Amino acid sequence: MTKKVFYEDTKIVDFTGTVVECTADDKKKGYWVVLDQTAFFPEEGGQSADKGTLGGQEVLDVQIKNDIISHLVKVPFEGGSTIEGHVDYERRFDFMQQHSGEHIISGLLHTHYGFTNVGFHLSEREVTLDMDGVISLENLREIEAMANRIIWQNLPVYATFPSKENLATMQYRSKIEIEGDVRIVEIPGVDTCACCAPHVASTGEIGLLKVLKVQSHRGGVRITIACGGRALKDYSSKIDICDEVGTKLSVPEERILTALEKVQNDFATLKYTANELTGQLLAEQVKSLPAPSECANALLFVALNNNLAIRNTVNTLTESYPGYCGIFAGNEETGYTYIIGSKEKDCREMAAILREKLSAKGGGTAPMIQGNVTATKENIKNIFNAL
Repeated sequence: MTKKVFYEDTKIVDFTGTVVECTADDKKKGYWVVLDQTAFFPEEGGQSADKGTLGGQEVLDVQIKNDIISHLVKVPFEGGSTIEGHVDYERRFDFMQQHSGEHIISGLLHTHYGFTNVGFHLSEREVTLDMDGVISLENLREIEAMANRIIWQNLPVYATFPSKENLATMQYRSKIEIEGDVRIVEIPGVDTCACCAPHVASTGEIGLLKVLKVQSHRGGVRITIACGGRALKDYSSKIDICDEVGTKLSVPEERILTALEKVQNDFATLKYTANELTGQLLAEQVKSLPAPSECANALLFVALNNNLAIRNTVNTLTESYPGYCGIFAGNEETGYTYIIGSKEKDCREMAAILREKLSAKGGGTAPMIQGNVTATKENIKNIFNAL
């Protein structure tokens, strides 16, 4: 059993330990080091392991099994030797903020809605909690407000190992059945939960809790949150984005949405106009094609790439030409995008020919295919002429 220094004091980041075992791991290309004691919290309970150094080496991973904690490093240590360890406290404190914040919001959802936390993930990138019930964003905002009021009350956070007798009489949240000693993390009047991870000493250290996203997940919801420094960083990033968007739109922050709606409406109008004008241009170019009585297939090369207008024109051509009707947009240097349609032919057969002869990409259904190809006009024409 490894002595867990992080349970004595989460602020202890420098420690010494005696090497009990050092085992090579060829797959990981490193060595698993077991010490008599460690301040490194291992990957456990949905939370990533601490980062830091052992004997000056970077600790690549920390795992626990049967209460024995192993540290992965690149260079082995001699058994019985004493080495110094250092835990990255800035990262640990960040994780403590996130995890303690998660306890508050999970506890509130359990108290007010009867939801159970059935999944938790805490990494450097995100914090998610999975609840077994559905809640609207509006109601979740109310829970968020409650959580922040609790944070600002600076309530104590207790972590204890109750006796089996006391544990039997306690009401606490737990996602799994736990064997052996059970560690209980309690925020008085808010939440009592079985948990193995380091936590802040009081809720005020969390600083702030922000719900970033809620989405449907396995009959319940997955909630993404950010606490403390992460919440501040997220807020700063979004303020910067709002400022940049406002500058580009030449409007103050409070008018960004109105300005964006105008941009969307203007874009829709321009897109409609572009489709109409491209359609007219294509109609003029279609006039240069041989008559259906002279050629069963219709092939047109154009410079403009307007997918909707080209698709409409191909559909129009299939009304007159019994073979394949194809429009290739682009040029020989950068390649072409194409749409090919037919009312009587199976266009999937044409897609197979283009793949075989020209290494084209694309596909679709019998009436119509689309894709892209890098080839010369001459080679494309030869394929159509050979059909």
